Amino acid sequence: MKSLYHFLVRVPKVTKDTIEINGEEMYLDTKWDEFKHRTMEGEVVALPAKFDTNVKVGDIMYFHHHVVLGGNHMMMNEETVQLEETKKRGQFINPDDDIYVVHYGGNLDPISCQAYAYKCQDTGEIELISDWIFITPEPEEEQEETIKSDIIELIPKANPPKEKKGYIRWSSPKLKELQLNPGDKVLIRKNSSYEMEVNGEKLWRTYLQSIHGKIEEV
Repeated sequence: MKSLYHFLVRVPKVTKDTIEINGEEMYLDTKWDEFKHRTMEGEVVALPAKFDTNVKVGDIMYFHHHVVLGGNHMMMNEETVQLEETKKRGQFINPDDDIYVVHYGGNLDPISCQAYAYKCQDTGEIELISDWIFITPEPEEEQEETIKSDIIELIPKANPPKEKKGYIRWSSPKLKELQLNPGDKVLIRKNSSYEMEVNGEKLWRTYLQSIHGKIEEV
């Protein structure tokens, strides 16, 4: 199979519906929290012929959740309506297979680029391929308080969103231009800390322009 502008990936299961507890595999009903259990990785089966990337067929790609759980932008409206009845979702090539389209377009429009990083099958290293980056969250202190009463227990409102701090996980050419390196502590704008699991790590995925600046440790 060939592709002109985008990556094609194989995703056999679009949600992570199992969990291991005390060595036993348990099944989850993902419909109650589908967003949390979405699959955002898959095996690359075709490369964008229009663009030169270091990605190879067989590498593991990490991508946006719309690839498997969003509306199907590859189909016409009438066909999409018909597929709603089968509960098939995402940017699949054919409803009978497990190949999905990951929008790339040469990263010319980073906001629309759904391909974030890949794991090289030869080295096991994670490489970034767009303007999106990953941040290791800085541990936050517990600030939850309860107000006691003889009649009821009052729980205060959740704290409003705020800027967050974390550490750059992997490098990229754009980060090097900004003189930012893995391990550097940065401040990112509020509502930009989208949690995503990459190679077994729970990280924040954020856009390069969401970095306010580097925090110098004294």
